Parts: sequence; C-alpha cells; structure tokens
Amino acid sequence: MAKTILIVDDSPSVLAILEDMLDALGYGVTAVSNGKQACQLLETKRYDLIITDLTMPVMDGIAFVQTAKQMPNCKFVPIVMLSSVEDEVKIAEAKRVGISTFLRKPVKEMQLKTILQVVLGS
Repeated sequence: MAKTILIVDDSPSVLAILEDMLDALGYGVTAVSNGKQACQLLETKRYDLIITDLTMPVMDGIAFVQTAKQMPNCKFVPIVMLSSVEDEVKIAEAKRVGISTFLRKPVKEMQLKTILQVVLGS
C-alpha cells in the first residue's frame, strides 16, 4: 500500500506542483489550503508524512504543527515545513514545536526525493 502524505499550503500552484511530484513518485496525496482543514482531516485519518507551509492564513504552519502534535493520529508523524521566508527565528521555532526538517521554496524534485528517503525510508 502506498504511503500517504498530507500537503498543507495556501498556494494553489505549490499544492499542484507538490501533488504532481508526489503522485509521480507513487505516494497517496491529500492537499488542503490551511492548517484548520488539515487538523479536521487528522481527527479521523492518519498520514505517513505531512508537508506544510510556514506562512498561511487561518492557521499558520507553527500553530498547525503545535496542534497536530497533540493529536493521537499525528503525534509521531514526521512533518516537513516549507517556506520562502528566510526568518531563522521562525525556522528555529518550527523545529522546537516538532518539525522533522525545513525546506526552502521553491522545492526541487531531487531535494524532495532525498527528504522522503530520509524521513520515510522509502
């Protein structure tokens, strides 16, 4: 069975690009546009990996990670955070609340494949 990945990003173009990349690599993908929608999904579904943006409306990436890590379906799920923001304080805060790694946008396919191999062992 394919591993499942939840993508959380407010940019439709980023969602589409990541969804295409991950689909081509054989992963099951669900994409939503904010942290609140993602939290609603996590109440009933478990994912093998979550990829989230840092800066989003409704619930930013840090608040989403904090909330998700409290949920039984997500406590030990690896989370990769993406952002074009170069704010080292925010990146440090994201690591403190539980992300596995951080990637700068735009994400390149080889970069994503490497992270997936490290984080998922696939």
